[in-house]
Amino acid sequence: MADRLYEIVGAHAPLKIVSLPPENLAAIDFRIMKVFPAFNIIDAGIRNGEIGRNRTIVETSSGTMALGLAIVCMHFGLKLHIFGDRAIEPPLQRTMEDLGAEVHLVDAAASDANVQLLRKNALLDFLDRTGATWTRQYDNLGNRLAYARPAEEAIRQFGKIDALVATVGSGGSSCGLAHYCRAFFPEMKLVGIDTFGSVLFGQPASHRDLRGLGNSILPGNLLHEAFDEVHWLGANEAYQAAHRLHRETSLKRGPTSGAAYLVAKWYTQNCPGSKVLAVFPDDSSRYEHNVYDPTWLNRHGYRAPHAAAEPILVHSPLRASGGWCRFDWRRRSLADVMASSHS
Repeated sequence: MADRLYEIVGAHAPLKIVSLPPENLAAIDFRIMKVFPAFNIIDAGIRNGEIGRNRTIVETSSGTMALGLAIVCMHFGLKLHIFGDRAIEPPLQRTMEDLGAEVHLVDAAASDANVQLLRKNALLDFLDRTGATWTRQYDNLGNRLAYARPAEEAIRQFGKIDALVATVGSGGSSCGLAHYCRAFFPEMKLVGIDTFGSVLFGQPASHRDLRGLGNSILPGNLLHEAFDEVHWLGANEAYQAAHRLHRETSLKRGPTSGAAYLVAKWYTQNCPGSKVLAVFPDDSSRYEHNVYDPTWLNRHGYRAPHAAAEPILVHSPLRASGGWCRFDWRRRSLADVMASSHS
C-alpha cells in the first residue's frame, strides 16, 4: 500500500538529472520537491502509530511543503490544516483547499522577521484545542531521510559528485542529499545558499525579501557541520538568476532554483574539473505574476544591472550584507563559527 501510494504521489514530484553548461555541471530538477519529505513523514507516522487514520495533521508552511502535505494527506485520507502567511498566493491556497486542506493565514507580511514565530504560535494554539498531529518539518528526521531515493538517482545518472550546491530552508534536502551522497563520495563539498536576514548561518533575524530559502528559526534538520561553504544572496540576485537560468537552458524555474544555478555556475568556473550538482527545488508556477513579470520587477526596483555578478568573501557571517557574499564554513558547528567570528 505504501509503495503504491509513493508511486501515486511521486507523479507530482518527478525528478530528473539535467545537464547544464558547462559539461561538468548538472542539476537535480524537481517539480514539487517537498512531496518526498511529506510522504516520508506521513507514511512513517502511520506505520509507527503516531498518526491514526482519522487524525488531523497540522504544519506551518507557506511554500511547497504545504502543497506536498496537501497532496499526500489527500491520498492518505487525512485532514490537513496549514498555518501560513501572505506568501501563500490565492491560486496556491485554492489548490490546497481543492485537495481538502484548510489554510490559516497569520496577519503579517511575508517578509516580516517574526512571521514564522507568529505562524508557529497560531499552530500551537490550534494543537492545544484539537490534539492534532504536528508533522514538525523543521525537526522531523523523516524530512532528511526522504532524500535517499533522489540521491541514489543523482548518483546513478551523474556519477561522481565533487560538489553539491543547495539552497537551505529546513535543512532537510541539503543535509539529507549530502548525507547519502557522502556515503559514496566522502570528500564531496556541500555549498549552502542562504539569504540576508536569515538566522540559519549566524545572522540576526531581520526583514527578508527573498522567500523559499532562509529561516527565522533554527531547524533541527540543519546540520551545520555538513557545510563546507555558505553563500548569501539578495532577492534581486536570485530573481535575475532565475531569468538567466531560463535564457541559458530554457528551464523556467523559481528564484531558489535560480540561486542554486548562479552559485553552482560560479563554483564550476572557480573549481575547474569539479563535477558540480545543483538542486532545483521549484518550478515557475508561483512566480509568473512577480519574478517573471517585468512590470512587477521594475516597480520594486529589481533590475539586472544592479545584481551582483560575483560573491564577496567575508570572514564572518555578521559581515555578510549586500547582494552576494560567501564564507568558508569548513564543516564547523554554528557555535564554533560564531566564536571565531567574535575573536
